[in-house]
Amino acid sequence: MKKKHYIPTLLIVITLIVSVYYVFFRQNDIEVRLEQGRFIFNQHIRNIELDRFPLRLPLEFERFWREFQNIQLRKEWTAELTFDLTLQPFFDLRNVYLVSFDKIAVYDKNTMENIWLKQIDNVIESFTLIDGNNLLVVDTDGTAYAINRNTGEMSWSHNFDAIHYYFHSFVAKPLQISNTVDRRLLTSVIIFPTNHEIHILDNVTGEIQFTMEFDDQIFYISDYDPVEHAIYVAYGNNITKLILETR
Repeated sequence: MKKKHYIPTLLIVITLIVSVYYVFFRQNDIEVRLEQGRFIFNQHIRNIELDRFPLRLPLEFERFWREFQNIQLRKEWTAELTFDLTLQPFFDLRNVYLVSFDKIAVYDKNTMENIWLKQIDNVIESFTLIDGNNLLVVDTDGTAYAINRNTGEMSWSHNFDAIHYYFHSFVAKPLQISNTVDRRLLTSVIIFPTNHEIHILDNVTGEIQFTMEFDDQIFYISDYDPVEHAIYVAYGNNITKLILETR
């Protein structure tokens, strides 16, 4: 082999070794470190004190800010419930999951067509979406169930020591929607529920951007659905899907 071919050949061998090492040994470590970096960055962003920003922005930017932050909520659908919710609504890419004491009712989150209904032995105390297309449900007896999201069939169950039952009070908590979750937003907003109203507050100024009234008491608000740009609100004996719109 001629000397002029030594360097390209050596580079190819090194690249191959590094690639094999990355694929079989270091891929998970790198992904973990990237995820840690993203988490740390997001925490730094959230910890910035907003009052350190200039109180007066350039005129053109102020006008852009106000126009960009002109947001509102729009009802896409409302469905009447025949049962009381005992946990906040949950969702994934396709469905919305409603928990009522010892029952789980699953609906298509766009049409509200019922997919399946499942009843377990005791009141549901914990509800989590997990990998493997399963739900992880824990009841007040300390039994954990893995339930298939598509069919409602039990994948497995396991009984732990009895978990102390606690009362789930009907309190809808404020929800922050960050601009790292919804890129349409210039800054984060707060969805702030009261007894019969939902307000959208600007996180920088505290200004109320939008208010929606309901004809009954608000019980629960879901987390923010970044795919649908939506939240699911349980009030009275109804549940409604609200779309966050920007104009």
